[in-house]
Amino acid sequence: MPNKMVRFTQRARRTLSLAQEEADRLQHHQIGTEHLLLGFMRDDGGLAGRALRDLGLDSRRVEELVARLSTAEARRTSSPLDLSPGTKKVLELAVDEARRLEHNYIGTEHLLLGLVRQEDGAALNILRQLHVSPEQIRRQVAAILQEQASSTQWHEPPISFQRPASRHFDYFLLRATSRTSGGISHLAVDLSPQVKDALEEALKEVGYSGFLLLEEKHLLLGLLQNRDGALRRFLLDADLDMDELIRQLRHSDDA
Repeated sequence: MPNKMVRFTQRARRTLSLAQEEADRLQHHQIGTEHLLLGFMRDDGGLAGRALRDLGLDSRRVEELVARLSTAEARRTSSPLDLSPGTKKVLELAVDEARRLEHNYIGTEHLLLGLVRQEDGAALNILRQLHVSPEQIRRQVAAILQEQASSTQWHEPPISFQRPASRHFDYFLLRATSRTSGGISHLAVDLSPQVKDALEEALKEVGYSGFLLLEEKHLLLGLLQNRDGALRRFLLDADLDMDELIRQLRHSDDA
């Protein structure tokens, strides 16, 4: 399956945002798998939340166990929340689950399947306390997918994310769908402020498109929107209509 077809659904992104809200509410310094579990439960329409509720999980009980069992340290500053190593791994495993199921999108069901593939973590400890096993969750997800496949109901269709994606998640989602593990931060050269600004704009363009793959046109769009960049100044001096050029690039065929 081509990487450019891998995309996180609006509902999957909403679950991540809800997890961030839960971590922030509890004043934890990382978004852990326990917060992701709370995000599943808060999203009434998601397949993951439905599977967990079908297995008898109750939102209030999950919240109580998160508060009691969580070992996360309280946040002492207003610095941005980071994803815990376990949550980053869930994103990577969710991509793999989608590919194994031959789905060209990543929904909450894939996030949940990725979560239970981990051998340990706060979320799995909570599920054990509730007497719900990874195998039970896998069976329940499979049953719901089978039910939806035999009906006219779509399961978490790959709807393009039409508003700007949270910049907080762009790096992690791109990392999860990338074939490389180093990322920009592992380059052996330093980056100028202009290039860094252009890369920030490029990542936002990826979020606008809904595809979680950084491509050439996103880099070009980032360069064109960097008002201090040499390329933009050069093209403006050549009397090119910058707004029209950006519009055409955004609507160009990705094939």
